[in-house]
Amino acid sequence: MPGYRPNTIHQRRGAEARRSFGEDPISHKPYCPHYPQCVGCPLIDVPYPEQLARKRAIVREAFSAYPALEGVEVPPVIASPQRLGYRARVKLVVRKNRNSVAAGLYVPQSHRVIDISACPVHPQPVNQVVSYLKKKILELAIAPYDERDDSGNLRYLDLRYSATRREVSVTLITRHSGFPQGALLGRSLQQRFSFVSGVIQNVNAQRGNVIWGPSFRTLSGRDTILERVGDLKLVFPPGVFSQANPFTARKLYEHVCEVAALRGDETVLDLYCGVGPISLYLARGARQVWAVDDSEPAISSAKQNARRNGRGNCRFVAGDVAATAAQLQRTLSQIDLAVINPPRKGVQPAALTSIIKVNAPKLIYVSCDPSSLARDLDRLVAAGYRVARVQAFDMFPQTEEVENVVLLLKGR
Repeated sequence: MPGYRPNTIHQRRGAEARRSFGEDPISHKPYCPHYPQCVGCPLIDVPYPEQLARKRAIVREAFSAYPALEGVEVPPVIASPQRLGYRARVKLVVRKNRNSVAAGLYVPQSHRVIDISACPVHPQPVNQVVSYLKKKILELAIAPYDERDDSGNLRYLDLRYSATRREVSVTLITRHSGFPQGALLGRSLQQRFSFVSGVIQNVNAQRGNVIWGPSFRTLSGRDTILERVGDLKLVFPPGVFSQANPFTARKLYEHVCEVAALRGDETVLDLYCGVGPISLYLARGARQVWAVDDSEPAISSAKQNARRNGRGNCRFVAGDVAATAAQLQRTLSQIDLAVINPPRKGVQPAALTSIIKVNAPKLIYVSCDPSSLARDLDRLVAAGYRVARVQAFDMFPQTEEVENVVLLLKGR
């Protein structure tokens, strides 16, 4: 696949973000009004080349805990095309703060919320919407939720930004289904900002810090947002997973295709597929792709995305990964490549057992957590795989997070 080159639009927006927050032209350290109180970007005061070096060291350290991974080469981390204004998915806690409203992050090991409504890694339209929302929440007397005494209603803001259309989709997560101010708030947002594509309510009736509940309703506008990644047009409904950095995501997906090295006659199994970006990328070079995720909304969107992009050789299945992988292993005559892209906690033991039994000669593991990745690689090596190639990507500049793609081959 060709390397990713930011187009002039992306270059311009990156420059806009740097000017907005006063990035130093020599050190390239961005100014952040919330630093050092905010815990979200612990490396924001570190020059970017050093950030990449630290992330490489994090991957090496995770691997060093397992003798089976000794000697695995970890090349330099591939940089993000944008270091500021890149975060296309933003989740913020809402909390009453004396006579104002805070929208931000919990301080670790506490119930205190640090406001980050002018964050340099968020796109400017997102910051504008958050600033406006804080004022409207007070104006409409919407009570922010407090999990300490189960009071109030508005718990979280979830904002999804499309760099392609420069649109923002807003989801308001509430404690109760009753939200009399919701429709008015939705209309106000769309009247104030032409780029707000829709406002949605999600209801989470459980106590605690879990974000999502099971039910959604549209308050205003559309309930989906479209993003373009490479040649793919991907639609995301509220609540489903999407990569926070679409610029690095494109580079990662292209790398997956490169190491997959498909010839056109392979059957591919894509586990934890989400709305299908990796499946749809690989479908161009495969005979058929079978993709599995336990989220029915994600699978429904994946099917729509396959039709939208003309990928007729993809089959998407909603179900438990362990059980569905075992079933497909029995049904399909051969699986040539298995791709796994699990949540941060890694692959559940039962699912990893099923993946090993699939016995694909080639396996690609995409991971957002080096520790769980190293743990699972150790078991895969014990099952007869060898680590052939590792590549880390910077999906979250200014943080210690690092994404990895690992190619494993069966046999020695």
